[in-house]
Amino acid sequence: MLRTLLLGAVLLSAPAAHASTTIDFGPASAYGHGPLIEFNDLVTPTTTLSDATFTFTVMGDLGAWYENVDVTVDNFSLGTALNNNIFDDVFDFFWDIGADFYTLTGTATIGMADFAPLISDGLLDVVFDFSHFVDDGIFGIPAVKTLYGSISFEEGPAPVPLPATGLLLGMALMGAGWARRRSAG
Repeated sequence: MLRTLLLGAVLLSAPAAHASTTIDFGPASAYGHGPLIEFNDLVTPTTTLSDATFTFTVMGDLGAWYENVDVTVDNFSLGTALNNNIFDDVFDFFWDIGADFYTLTGTATIGMADFAPLISDGLLDVVFDFSHFVDDGIFGIPAVKTLYGSISFEEGPAPVPLPATGLLLGMALMGAGWARRRSAG
């Protein structure tokens, strides 16, 4: 009986297994010179056990010089993408070159040490700030015809408050003592 109670207390206080989490954003589109596309207050878990994989897909007027996009997550900069410079951002777009109205997909990694503080409040803001030269293009097609993506990571278990764990252990020990007294008497 004592073993059963102690095993139950240990199982109740054991941390939960981690899960894979994906936070999606978009699709969105935008007109005008240098549009700003924001995805605000994306709800997230508050802990992470891994780096985060940030993926986004875009189609729009990104084919000429000076047409690019600055990407930030909660004011954490991932650099300037699609500007023909592979050294000023963390995305893996081929040669980091934009295209006029072709779908492009790039992926970046946000290290766990950088990502953990970003999700600690349970919310994320993702901002795509396009340069002024990204405009309506031909025939009134939106400057950014479509933009969507995701952020994936391994979610950590929610921390168990110490008082709750202590209360469970205390109740298990009291129950064990009561059962022992009862069987001895």
